[in-house]
Amino acid sequence: MTNSKKTHWLQNPNKNYLGHWDLPNGNPMILTIKSAKWEEVKNPIINVSESKRVIRFEESNIKPFICNETNAQSIMRSTKKDYLEDSGGMKIKLYQSQVKVKGVEVDCLRVKEVPQSELTVKYITEEQRDLLLELIEPSGKTVQEICTIMKVESISLLPEIKYDNMCKRLKELANGDN
Repeated sequence: MTNSKKTHWLQNPNKNYLGHWDLPNGNPMILTIKSAKWEEVKNPIINVSESKRVIRFEESNIKPFICNETNAQSIMRSTKKDYLEDSGGMKIKLYQSQVKVKGVEVDCLRVKEVPQSELTVKYITEEQRDLLLELIEPSGKTVQEICTIMKVESISLLPEIKYDNMCKRLKELANGDN
């Protein structure tokens, strides 16, 4: 028997806002702040509105995030911005954590303190691209095959962090090291 007035422990009272259960497979997400400001947020259970920090993201499929004091401090340290209104365009990394509430560990959504430089993907330079193109030819692979393997649309969109390994692997292929 179900009771429509009862609330399951894991049910979020407001499905319009981001929670730890929204992380894909529980994995961290890097998101870009579109706006951050105080908004009136209505609790649908008790039908009361409160002013809350709400972060909206540039990624269109992500719900807004109600940001508590702990997460606000992490955002300040990560973005080096002291004011909500100055955080547009900055990136944050959200992850699932646990916090004690009345002596019981419960899941929550947290902002990881990560420098902006680590959250922004840097792509290879034109010179690096040209060197990769030179290495691809003797490797016996096509540019399209390499792009498929690296899961990029073009060599120019190869993340810089993967460049050294890609050069090493292409040289191995050219030398016949499978």
